[in-house]
Amino acid sequence: MIENAGKWLLAPIAAMVCGSSAGAVDFSGSFADPTNSALVGSDLGSASFADPNAISNNVALYELIVPVTEMVTITSTSFAAGGADPYLTLFQGSGGAATFFDSNYNQAFSTGGDLDYSATLTKGHYEVALGVFANLSFAENFGSGTLADGFTGLGDPGSLGNGSYAVQVSVGASAAPEVDPASAAGALTLLAGAVLVLRGRRHRSIRESKGGGAVHIADNAAALD
Repeated sequence: MIENAGKWLLAPIAAMVCGSSAGAVDFSGSFADPTNSALVGSDLGSASFADPNAISNNVALYELIVPVTEMVTITSTSFAAGGADPYLTLFQGSGGAATFFDSNYNQAFSTGGDLDYSATLTKGHYEVALGVFANLSFAENFGSGTLADGFTGLGDPGSLGNGSYAVQVSVGASAAPEVDPASAAGALTLLAGAVLVLRGRRHRSIRESKGGGAVHIADNAAALD
């Protein structure tokens, strides 16, 4: 487990999106931008910008609050514009204790490129992690665990592109807006929920190529503690 996993900070970003049938918010930035407050390293420590390998293992973290059971869709557009080949990981719960829920593994390891992910989420808090292919979480790779276990650090510099990412998170409109009272510092409020930007960090190494098959942790994977 990672000792500094409790050092979560809310980024001072606020935006409200309203619509007649759904709420949506866009998240965009660069894995190579030192001013991007959503970034962490694969070990949930500070993001690194030392070289393309380090940059490809940065992760952008966001919190999604779903007020009632909803269909949530997450789509990306940056790959087609020259950005990173994205890897999405969704955790259920808040902060480092959030458990692995799902990812775009099948799409990422087959066609790759921009993702279009949808799932029905029950009421509660979720952590959305955006990384570069194929920076899986240890929780996913091992089949159990939490966000605090960090990520494998197997982001591929060849999948980094220009380093940019852009996703839209849209939520069905069956619920009224809900803001977490504990996170008044930076709520991104949707018609059907609230999205909060979190910070955390992590770095390491897994390997695999598109085309299927298991993902295996490299020799130094156990070093994440």
